[in-house]
Amino acid sequence: MRAAHCILPLGLLAFGLPACAPKTKQVFEAGVLSERPSADGLTEQQIDLNGDGRTEVWNFLRDRANAPKVVLRKESDLNFDGRVDVRAWFDDAGVLEKQEWDGDFDGRVDWVDHYQGGVRVLSEWDTNNDGKFDEFRSYESGRVRRKERDTNADEQIDFWEYLDETGKVVKTGRDVDGDGVMDERDE
Repeated sequence: MRAAHCILPLGLLAFGLPACAPKTKQVFEAGVLSERPSADGLTEQQIDLNGDGRTEVWNFLRDRANAPKVVLRKESDLNFDGRVDVRAWFDDAGVLEKQEWDGDFDGRVDWVDHYQGGVRVLSEWDTNNDGKFDEFRSYESGRVRRKERDTNADEQIDFWEYLDETGKVVKTGRDVDGDGVMDERDE
């Protein structure tokens, strides 16, 4: 059974605010702990969100001529255990391209969201925690329109669902002979 995931709204991730963090009555002001050159030629900025003196957000910024620095990668520790739980990559304009999530905090990526022009177009999920993606969701206009699954862990899609604009399943298909081609359809 898949562990419950804490989903961090994109806007919160962009600002480094962990929506999944433990609740506390104290209010801390986020502070930059350090800035230094990174191995890949960017500026690594470490941020303490909860006032404990430890880094919870790592921003990797690029200098730009005649413009403010731009974040190209952001890493966040959502549960304050010292390990990165979310990684996000941005293009040179600061538009989100990809996010990797460790939603159950076990140190392994559980799902990856891919974006085009800042809009999610594909999600890849490891639903059985075997380290391999086995569910794929394709999006159109922000809504899931197709789901593909590897239901028998052979790394080949064998089940399809097609959804309408309201999210209702309108067609399904199954590969029963293992050749990767839909053999049975239900419309």
